[in-house]
Amino acid sequence: MKTYSSLRVERTIVAGFLSLIVIGTLLIWAFNLEGEHSIAVVDALFTATSAVCVTGLTVVDTGKDLTLLSQWVVLVLIQLGGLGVMTAATTLLLLFRQKIGIRQRLLFAGGLGLDTPAGAIKLLILILKMTVAIEVAGAVPLFIAFVRDYNPARALYLALFHSISAFCNAGFSPFSTGLQGYAHTFLVPATIMLLIILGGAGFLVLLGIARYMRRGEPLTPHCHLVIKVTGILIIGGAFLFLISDWNGAFRGLSPTLKVWNALFQSVTPRTAGFDTIRTANFTALGVFVTCLLMIIGASPGSTGGGVKTTTLGLLAYSALCEMRGRNNIVYANRNISFNNVRRALSLSLLYVSTVLLSIVLLSFTETAPFHTLIFEAFSAMGTVGLSLGITSSLSTMGKIILIMLMFWGRVGILTFMYVVITRETRDNVNYAATNIPVG
Repeated sequence: MKTYSSLRVERTIVAGFLSLIVIGTLLIWAFNLEGEHSIAVVDALFTATSAVCVTGLTVVDTGKDLTLLSQWVVLVLIQLGGLGVMTAATTLLLLFRQKIGIRQRLLFAGGLGLDTPAGAIKLLILILKMTVAIEVAGAVPLFIAFVRDYNPARALYLALFHSISAFCNAGFSPFSTGLQGYAHTFLVPATIMLLIILGGAGFLVLLGIARYMRRGEPLTPHCHLVIKVTGILIIGGAFLFLISDWNGAFRGLSPTLKVWNALFQSVTPRTAGFDTIRTANFTALGVFVTCLLMIIGASPGSTGGGVKTTTLGLLAYSALCEMRGRNNIVYANRNISFNNVRRALSLSLLYVSTVLLSIVLLSFTETAPFHTLIFEAFSAMGTVGLSLGITSSLSTMGKIILIMLMFWGRVGILTFMYVVITRETRDNVNYAATNIPVG
């Protein structure tokens, strides 16, 4: 049963994201009112939602169809959406030197999935320092790569834009073809991959790794599980892409570049959305593997979406313990509570059910091939941003469906359902147990 305080946190998070989307929509629309840059309100809403929810799906060309002011609005929305509404709000209070009360500390801690506000401000400052340091460090090699083709001012802008977009797992790019022009290079893809992995790991995991490296503090089971599942997904995904598209999407590349681009393609579907190889060029198996990675997504407390790596890990270990006949689910010498597993199961069921329902609705509103609608729905719900090329041609209703999926994917479908359905009650009634056969 959800407590009153936790419900308040979740309602504040949902309201915060909605408010940010509305403000972003108005700004983008206002900065593109006249001339060749004018866009419809629904397109401004789609762009703002995609930016706040760090998705990267676009119905307009970011670099060509949006004014420079609108591009900066998009970048700010990406940064705020990546940090999280409560983190961004608490940061603003700090900047204006306002007192951070216990309620604000609770909301900030709840936004990161913490149970207690103890040390919240110290943690916030660490997160901000880490974010700035990583994004600035990421912009340096990107600037070195871009300055070869653009003037220094433009190269600096592109470097900052891509660094922030990659760390926030957003996938937005001022380039019309994304990073496809860098498929034969190493510096840009390597930097983007590292930023994606760091942003997708989650702030608590990054802090845990930093403490382990500096002080030798042991990694928490959460950190251990995230690192393990992330490594398996990256290596396993790259292997599957090499099998599916060695002579497909990777045709014409040297063996080294095939492995390199397969590695990039394994990293980016987990909520980032950048591409060095056009997604539509992949075989059916390659597209299917991409969908699987998009479903899983990043890790809790990160800048990404999806059902999360820990959810997959918990379900996998739960199944393994069941097959071994164990009564308890044990990981890293710790017993996993039943409530933890139940939440993972509920999240997975709601996530998949929502995507399936949206695919059915899209099949009624759109005339595009069915497999492209499936891919688009998974990309939106996973806040990924990859597309088979139909996003801009969707009907208004189709865009609205994807807008809802992007929003649910970022705030968390389980969090949203708690806000809508759960009643604020402390009643606790115990009923007689029963057994229902399964399997």
